[in-house]
Amino acid sequence: MPGTDKVKNNNTGGIDWIDYAHWVGEALRQMRESTGKKISLFGSSVPEPTALLQETLRTSFSTSMPESYQSVFMRNHPVVERLLSERYALPAETILCTTGATMGVSYALSALCSIGEHVLIEHPGFDIFAKGAVANQLQYSFFDRVAPHYRIIASDIIRKLRPETRIVVMTDLHNPSGALADPAEVEKLATALAERGIYLLIDEVYRDYSADPKTGVDVTRHENVVRVGSMTKIFGLNTLRCGWILASGAAMKAIRAEFKDTDFSVSRIAHSIAAEVFLSSGTYDNWRDDMMASASKSAQRMLGEMERSGMITLGVDVQGCVCFPKVNGVEDTRALSTWLIDNHDVVVAPGECFGTAGHIRIGFGLPEDELSEGLHRLACGIAEYREKVARTHNMA
Repeated sequence: MPGTDKVKNNNTGGIDWIDYAHWVGEALRQMRESTGKKISLFGSSVPEPTALLQETLRTSFSTSMPESYQSVFMRNHPVVERLLSERYALPAETILCTTGATMGVSYALSALCSIGEHVLIEHPGFDIFAKGAVANQLQYSFFDRVAPHYRIIASDIIRKLRPETRIVVMTDLHNPSGALADPAEVEKLATALAERGIYLLIDEVYRDYSADPKTGVDVTRHENVVRVGSMTKIFGLNTLRCGWILASGAAMKAIRAEFKDTDFSVSRIAHSIAAEVFLSSGTYDNWRDDMMASASKSAQRMLGEMERSGMITLGVDVQGCVCFPKVNGVEDTRALSTWLIDNHDVVVAPGECFGTAGHIRIGFGLPEDELSEGLHRLACGIAEYREKVARTHNMA
């Protein structure tokens, strides 16, 4: 699957994915090679806060290494561990720091599943979960988070389980729609899976965009639940590759053993900088929240206008930093995405990257001026493309 253009699942009626990493690489190449300033609406977090990061580095590292520059060999960074414990109101022993969220997902699948067991994954969704299953020689299939609301419905998921199912995978907030799962329904699902000896893996990299990130499942009460987070999304700091796993009991014991066998040491310098960021987390949180408060209003207004015109069907209220509207009258959204780059200098991720053609994922975590211009280009481009498709259909 990695390095190919298409990801195909042969277990569930042939749901097809375009490999997301491959698509991003091609989109970036087009942006670099073409003329005109492109506006990216495919980003899935706020931009990197370079000014804040520069100030953090200047304050902490300009004269000497700070106290946070500590060994992370075979252990969490102690400051990051303590501050994550406070941030998510969980004991320190439930935290394992990782080299990003993707590695956290990989550790969980490898540690908790044996070769040939089955993983049940949400659809639409992100292709890294199916890739992780393949890498660990696991079977996989999908349960649907049905448009337009993309809810988690425990009873529907339970019906999709197989005797060999070992783990269920979901995101909250949902990637690509941004939908927040009903906490009561997630609790119900966690309990039902525990009764069957099945784990629940929740990718929560967007959780801090919700009103209260501390309201996630209590992993000390649900020892079959594994939660994954990352600084990449909550602060736009992909450069630090700082992620974490929240789990307890046998699940955490197995994951720690896997970590020690395969990676056992995150980057000392990256997690030292991460510690300094967390020590000023209020500043970074406020920066993100201020940007998203403005961006959400603009996105809701402009996407609402597009929906009222019949151009798109939005479904979920704008929340988080991404949404996944259906483009009415367009089935091949990969072709639409390419056409928008070439003709309107705006980039959105096609729904085929998430197993659902006919939709686009829009990232709206941008400064208001850039976002408004990007959404204006998008609206003009979709209107023009739909007319083009209609003309082609009429001529056929």
